[in-house]
Amino acid sequence: MLSSVRGVICFTLQLQLLQDAVADLPVHCVRHQVVGNWVFKLGPLADKRSACGHEHPDVEEHQPSRLVVDEAQGSKSQTVKLEDPNIASVGTKRGTWTMVYDEGFEVNVDGMSYFAFSNFTFEKKSNAKLEKPHNVSHCGQTMIGWYQNADRTKFGCYYGVKADDAKEAKALPSKPSLVEKKESTFDKPLDHQAQRKAVQRLNRKLGLLQLGWKAREVSKWNGRSMREVNAYVGIKRRMRRADFHREKFREQVSRQSSMGAQIFLQRESKLPKSWDWSDVHGMNYLEPVMDQADCGSCYAASSVRMLTARHKISLNDTSVLPWSISFPLHCSEYNQGCKGGYGFLLSKWSHDVGLLPATCMRYNTSGTCSLECDLKSLAGKRYRVANHRYVGSFYGHANEELIKEELYSNGPLAIGIEPDEDFMYYSDGIYKSTNPVRHTSREEWQQVDHGVLLVGYGEEDGQKYWRIQNSWGEDWGEDGFFRILRGQDESAIESMAEAADVVEDEQKGKRVEDLFMQLAAKADAASVQKHSF
Repeated sequence: MLSSVRGVICFTLQLQLLQDAVADLPVHCVRHQVVGNWVFKLGPLADKRSACGHEHPDVEEHQPSRLVVDEAQGSKSQTVKLEDPNIASVGTKRGTWTMVYDEGFEVNVDGMSYFAFSNFTFEKKSNAKLEKPHNVSHCGQTMIGWYQNADRTKFGCYYGVKADDAKEAKALPSKPSLVEKKESTFDKPLDHQAQRKAVQRLNRKLGLLQLGWKAREVSKWNGRSMREVNAYVGIKRRMRRADFHREKFREQVSRQSSMGAQIFLQRESKLPKSWDWSDVHGMNYLEPVMDQADCGSCYAASSVRMLTARHKISLNDTSVLPWSISFPLHCSEYNQGCKGGYGFLLSKWSHDVGLLPATCMRYNTSGTCSLECDLKSLAGKRYRVANHRYVGSFYGHANEELIKEELYSNGPLAIGIEPDEDFMYYSDGIYKSTNPVRHTSREEWQQVDHGVLLVGYGEEDGQKYWRIQNSWGEDWGEDGFFRILRGQDESAIESMAEAADVVEDEQKGKRVEDLFMQLAAKADAASVQKHSF
């Protein structure tokens, strides 16, 4: 989302991170913890897709009970084996699966698709002096999730439990809400003087390190507290950056998995030396730079902008209407709206439900899932997403060459990055962190904190770079864009690249219509209940 209840990225006056802020789902599970034999408890299939007890968008404090499945007539169990790195099987039938970052997993096998978030509980401190409240991830269990057949005609709800976790799964406590920590410096507005001092220090450091990029003050940060600046990031941190990397290193050093025996080779492709979808033979397939404002919608902005660009490319028409960002942002049960989300899940939801033009739900930061158009009056074809995927077939398998090939062949990509605290002041040049973190190709998971749109690549003075559209407005960076070092996984930029295609909806928007009919029925029922007291 771009993350779980983990602290949002914070830029304090001293360019440090706040440790205990709150965001979306507080779960952290990686592939080796999920591999194994699972029992999926399946609710009955229906002709219409359901929210499975989740809100629109999903709300951390209101996760549905397993009774949604357990008390439904016709529920049954299905045994599924998940193998490292991405093979799923039901009996003799084989399919694929992938982690969705560290939040959950998607399985596609035997003509069915399953997705659910991993489970967690929030446990109180046992000793006021020695231990803080903390989240406990239950990686052998899932929350209530969704499953459906391949042609989007049958839908159901389910949850999963690993075979050796079945006993624990019966007695999990319900999940309480979390309380956000207040910090005086975190809520103190930035001003010109504070920014000027920070930028001067940063530019001196950049000069000494000869990193080749420059920083500048950003007027939009003046008057905003760090809590408000955080809202520009939709992938969240749960701890201080340095503490996180120490913890991750300890996890990675001692563990060996079957994945470790694999070698992810990068083959040299015969692609042009540079490419940019903002200028392909004089054609610009991108939407203008947007300002996401006080909403952690970067994942939605980057993913929907990817889908819009790819739709224009497939039609070879730069004049077609963009897709609505607010539709999946405010309506999807797979993400947490302005509190964060994941591009992979936005594309999945847009596959399951569909797409709407931007005129049906214009971008706003405080919107609800409500239409501004008459669905029955929409002219022309209706569209949906198809083939949502991680570059490399599953999460954790991307590399520079695979990303380049996907970018050149099919269009822009939604990617996640973990920029350092200096990123908020980026002005121009090829960005490289002043405090780089080195990654290895065998890592199951890399922390990312911000979702952006990869649009091109090139070289300057022998330095390879990616060119990326941000969603912080045109007055930030290089007219709203930035360049970042390519080929060295700088800021984890090559760890999570997400792609999807746009195709004509063979059901002509029926799933979108079903969604709004269900929301209207729910609103009517709530109104009746309210007035009955």
